[in-house]
Amino acid sequence: MSRYMIVVWRTTLVRLPWRLAACALIWSGVMVFSTAWAGTLQGTATYRERIALPADAVFEAELQEISRADAPAVVLGRSTLAPSGQPPFRFAIVYDDAAVQSGHRYTVRATIRHQRRLLFTTDRIHPVLDGRNAPLHIQMVSVRGGRQPGSMTDGLGVLPASYEGELTGAGNPVVWHVDLLPEGRYQLRTIHVGRPEPNRYDDIGRWTRDKSGRIVLRGGREALVFLMPLKDGAALRKLDLLGRPIESGHNDRLLRLPEPRLIEPRLMLTGMFTYMADAAAITLCVDGRRLPVAMEGDYKALEAAYQKSTPQPGQPVLASLEGLITQRPSMEEGRPAQTTLVIERFVAVWPRESCGNPLADSPLRGTYWKLVRLGEHPATAATKQRKAHLIFAADALRVTGSGGCNRIIGSIELDGDRLRFGRMASTRMSCPDGMDQETRLIETLKHVACYRIRGSHLELLDAAGTVIARFEAVALQEK
Repeated sequence: MSRYMIVVWRTTLVRLPWRLAACALIWSGVMVFSTAWAGTLQGTATYRERIALPADAVFEAELQEISRADAPAVVLGRSTLAPSGQPPFRFAIVYDDAAVQSGHRYTVRATIRHQRRLLFTTDRIHPVLDGRNAPLHIQMVSVRGGRQPGSMTDGLGVLPASYEGELTGAGNPVVWHVDLLPEGRYQLRTIHVGRPEPNRYDDIGRWTRDKSGRIVLRGGREALVFLMPLKDGAALRKLDLLGRPIESGHNDRLLRLPEPRLIEPRLMLTGMFTYMADAAAITLCVDGRRLPVAMEGDYKALEAAYQKSTPQPGQPVLASLEGLITQRPSMEEGRPAQTTLVIERFVAVWPRESCGNPLADSPLRGTYWKLVRLGEHPATAATKQRKAHLIFAADALRVTGSGGCNRIIGSIELDGDRLRFGRMASTRMSCPDGMDQETRLIETLKHVACYRIRGSHLELLDAAGTVIARFEAVALQEK
């Protein structure tokens, strides 16, 4: 019987005669004397910051099994570059193929250290050995603390950075605290001085720079926040709701703190939750961060709802909850603490919904809006029937769509964010399923007073400001 070795390009298995494979390993500086099956995992790693590494920095990539959330990761192989050189870093990890088991979870963790001090690391899971045939590209992030290098941003200096200031509010001062993080994320806390509790509000999201140099915060708040950097990031000037300077004698500056003092946000969140092989994680809709989920607090309620809502393990499901983003010790010995989500109150899961695109608002008119929620209940879609949806005409005050069985058409009144539906006409077919939902949708449209769009989601509100229907923008061909 011929002897072979397996060489893997990420997840593709290639059988080579043993002598040829051994030659390849000898050429790369690794001598193999065993006749066991082996694998090689190749990829590249880099970081966003424009920072040159010290000449004696060390890069390391580890192949880890992370199937159990309550146990440390198991290292199956590693690749070391000493010295590391400069990015991008190309690595090849040799591992024992017999140690890889079907159904288990594997990832690659990359780090850069200088004199044993951690400078850069991966901050999310990079799945490998999962049957996909795709190149492995790893993005590392800077580790904050001490005098380690951070992310240099034009006009702001090194990030992360924290800013604070007391600004004038409606009747009472408001203390603002803003954390600007690398990769365009932010954290915001406002404390309304003198107001009865709860008087503290947290927000997270993404920040961008516009053409005029302003920083625009876009998160869970209904209104954008505009800030103008001053003195190379030594301060931020708070602008009005339209991004203009506030002409008053009151303070409008947030001053940079000497060292980052990052808050631990506590707020309502939505995200795509996954659970598989005793590991739970969530990708937050508002800023795209993927965080491990602590199995404490109200976690069990979320896990139970998740398992009930999806028949496929590992399938992402949209979840809404109240949570705390905090630091928890890493399950890996000797590793730094990791940012983790603690669920304080589980709200619901929404199997037919997704995060959509939170970075850009879809237009009200000319968009196919699929019904995903009616009141507090998820929308359903009957087999071989149309999906309930609305399309607002781009050139007329008219709306068309479907209740799930019958086609509907009617007029609308539109003034800013105020929206009213006129009398709706529909066909008169009878369908075996979905008629009750269709009737409730048409009745709900009678009570709409205004609307708001957040990314790819349209919310219809009644006169009291309660969301009574929620839609998601999808491709027009999905009917």
